[in-house]
Amino acid sequence: MLARYAAQVRQRPFISTAALLLPGLGNLLIFYGPPVVIARLVAAFAREGTLPLAEAWPYVAAVTGLWVLGEVIWRLAGFTLARAEVRGMEALYVEAMHELLARDVAFFHDNFAGSLAKRALGYARQFEQVFDVLAFSVVANLMALVLVGVVLWRYSPLLVVVLLAMLAITFLLVLPRVRRRQQLVDAREAASNTMAGHLADSIANAEAVRAFAREPEEAEVHARNVYDYGTKTLRSWDFQNLRIDIITAPMYVATNVLGLVVVLWTRGTTGASLEAVLVTFSYYAASTRVMWEFNRIYRTLESALTDAAQFADLLLDPPVVVDAPAPQPFAPADYGLELDRVTFSYGPSLPTLFDQLSLVIPAGRKVGFVGRSGGGKTTLTRLLLRFMDPDGGEIRVGGLPINQVPLAALRRAIAYVPQDPSMFHRSIADNIRFGRPEATDAEVREAARLAHAAEFIEALPGGYDTLVGERGVKLSGGQRQRVAIARAILKNAPILVLDEATSALDSESEALIQDALWTLMEGRTAIVIAHRLSTVRRMDELVVLDRGTVIERGAHTALLAAEGVYAALWARQSGGFLGVDAAGAD
Repeated sequence: MLARYAAQVRQRPFISTAALLLPGLGNLLIFYGPPVVIARLVAAFAREGTLPLAEAWPYVAAVTGLWVLGEVIWRLAGFTLARAEVRGMEALYVEAMHELLARDVAFFHDNFAGSLAKRALGYARQFEQVFDVLAFSVVANLMALVLVGVVLWRYSPLLVVVLLAMLAITFLLVLPRVRRRQQLVDAREAASNTMAGHLADSIANAEAVRAFAREPEEAEVHARNVYDYGTKTLRSWDFQNLRIDIITAPMYVATNVLGLVVVLWTRGTTGASLEAVLVTFSYYAASTRVMWEFNRIYRTLESALTDAAQFADLLLDPPVVVDAPAPQPFAPADYGLELDRVTFSYGPSLPTLFDQLSLVIPAGRKVGFVGRSGGGKTTLTRLLLRFMDPDGGEIRVGGLPINQVPLAALRRAIAYVPQDPSMFHRSIADNIRFGRPEATDAEVREAARLAHAAEFIEALPGGYDTLVGERGVKLSGGQRQRVAIARAILKNAPILVLDEATSALDSESEALIQDALWTLMEGRTAIVIAHRLSTVRRMDELVVLDRGTVIERGAHTALLAAEGVYAALWARQSGGFLGVDAAGAD
């Protein structure tokens, strides 16, 4: 995690270095310079008994000058620190989004959206906290320790040896306990992510919670998560207080007492001055303050890094579906599709869905895929879009293997309408335009008209500027599907994939949209998945899939005449859904 933050620091070497060093320099001038001057002033008073104003004035001027210069440097430190942190956070926010967008689709199925958002935002936001601790506590204390060592060495090398030895002993005693506490903190942050994930999941499914009257149960689960998080937080804090601070606090006292003993002993043996006693006491107290503040410094740094590492840990496993190292230009002669001995399963412990599946769909052909649920129809579309890759075999578009061409170019060539279309919490126009961002308002409205979405859109108070809500909750299922179809129409891609794209529509709306879809499919390679067989009976060819195997292929009338699986499915449907008379087919 620190390596990723260090990379951000290296991207702005001058301003980052200044931001790290200037607070420490200001700290030296304000808190470490004046004690030396004042100690000399007190020593002069001790020698003379009194001191004329003319002789005291230079000391006052020196202290004032140190404070003023230190204040100026502090202002510069704030200026550079703000820019180093803001620019670093900007870069990390962008990096987090890029990393998430590079993940496989399966990655998002395995993680709560709320937990991912919390981790991604924390990854960038905690850079400020880490940089502050490094600048104000770590680097500043190291700079102070160097100055203290140089000054105290002039009075007695033993003072420096004692100070460094006590700091080293404290560090060695605390280190193993710090490692143990890190395990407690990891458990705490895991509980925090569980709590955030469940909360986000409940909010996202608020309608289902209310529909099933599950509010008390969801609240109870949340309360358990909160209690678990609180218990693990207390456990980590108590460990800090009872197992770490119980070492650092006595060591702080012991180090200062030893420093005082050493300087008094050297005063007795070498005649060390009052100035040495005062400077030693001031510097020891300031230098060993890091022991007293260890809890605050460590807890802040630990919390920030642990929070940020929750996101970085997600990135340890690289995405599986990526562009080839040297992708071929995607310029196919046509947009025909070919599956060549494709093998696929959803996991090593799960049964194989496709075993040496081969299938050719010529360019411009409209093919319907039908069959029982679980037969592999949707999986085919996901393989074509490279949401996942087959375990073996090859998928080609226009003769080009899709795993050898740029992902973005492949997906730009496909207009995809799933059964449950994704909607952004943006305006209807923005959701339609997502298929082609550069489209004009007139083109958006024309796409909506062809998808028979204009009727309900223009009836809304906000029209095309109406916000659809998170995941499109303000629209009905049929309205969302029409917006998604308008998006596909606007994209105007050479390959069209419809996965139950009209399942949420009533028969009248579907009949109207079918005309638009037939117009859209003209001259394009089209894959249409449907359980409602009337939706696909006019396709050039129908493919019946069962458990990943093609068991029948042919036109609607030919398959009916064969009296096989398709004919049986058709016979059980009515009006293309539940039990239509086969005689009504054309």
